[in-house]
Amino acid sequence: MVRKNKDRFNLLWAFSLSAFMALVLMILQVEQILSFWPEWMALVVIYWALMAPEKIRPWVAFVTGTLLEVLLVRNFGILGLGLATLAFIVNSAHLQLRVLSLWQQTVVIGMLIGIFKLITGWLYGMTSDLNISVAYFYPAIGSMLVWPFVYILLQELRRQARIA
Repeated sequence: MVRKNKDRFNLLWAFSLSAFMALVLMILQVEQILSFWPEWMALVVIYWALMAPEKIRPWVAFVTGTLLEVLLVRNFGILGLGLATLAFIVNSAHLQLRVLSLWQQTVVIGMLIGIFKLITGWLYGMTSDLNISVAYFYPAIGSMLVWPFVYILLQELRRQARIA
């Protein structure tokens, strides 16, 4: 029982730290690569939903997306719904995704971020004056490029926190 509580605390600590870093990276948007700036929070949610699907459920992703919306001053519920959808898809297919090589996962991550951008873009288009163009999906390419590094860093964080 004590071990289970310690594992839960370690996962909460590791997820909170990685989500905080993703929030910081979402604020730091470099002007030169702004179009390709990765969806950091989506990458963190995908990783933890992939590695701990029984703990990181869609409601955790929705709460995380709501925090992101408060930080970025966006419409309430849109990013939360997009991240919850990502968590649901990854939770549903985590066994199939975990056996893929890192490069195959990178392609799947690009498709998942594309789905995330499609859902959020559709909802933003219904609530505001967002015109979706090809450039709106460029963060999927940026997310694909940084996924191997994010995966390796979060794997090391997971190892340090002794999360099974």
